[in-house]
Amino acid sequence: MSQIIIADADGAIVEYDPGFLDPGPRSALLAELAQVQDRFDRDRVRMYGKTLDSPRLVCAFGDDGLHYRYAGVDRTTHPWPPHLRAARDRIADLCGHPFNYALVNLYRDGDDYIGWHADKVSDLAPGSAIASLSLGAARPFQLRHKQQDIEHEVLLASGSLLVMRGTTQQFYKHALPRRRGVTESRFNVTFRHVRAS
Repeated sequence: MSQIIIADADGAIVEYDPGFLDPGPRSALLAELAQVQDRFDRDRVRMYGKTLDSPRLVCAFGDDGLHYRYAGVDRTTHPWPPHLRAARDRIADLCGHPFNYALVNLYRDGDDYIGWHADKVSDLAPGSAIASLSLGAARPFQLRHKQQDIEHEVLLASGSLLVMRGTTQQFYKHALPRRRGVTESRFNVTFRHVRAS
């Protein structure tokens, strides 16, 4: 059952379904991503005038010829594996538009994280959502309004889906903070509809 986390007057909408993937498809997709774990590496990102190694591992899957650039990075895509493609198609039906790109973050344990940021939307199809599928360790996901004192936190369970629509990236930042003591890994798959260049 989907929950509304944010639905504000500025047009930001964030929805969360804690049980989106049943145990069978969830296990199959986790196993599929684990099999291609050797394709994951660190981004070299440009932030605040410095080039830094990202505090997590990353891999991209998508249709041929797509480019999605973020923080000075342009990721080469790998072809869609079957279970990831099936999840993409199901999420596309839910969101009402196709997805052609998936950026997958691997958080090896609670020391891997991502700081406060908003996702780049200039390369995305206008009006398209960003859908975030979580697999593995449950981790807290935080949202903070850029100009108001409004914060939200959601514990992202394995198999859960979080969808950010409308003006969410314009008005909110989000983060996945460090969590000492978390020893299990987590894959986070963010599906996007990237405009062909």
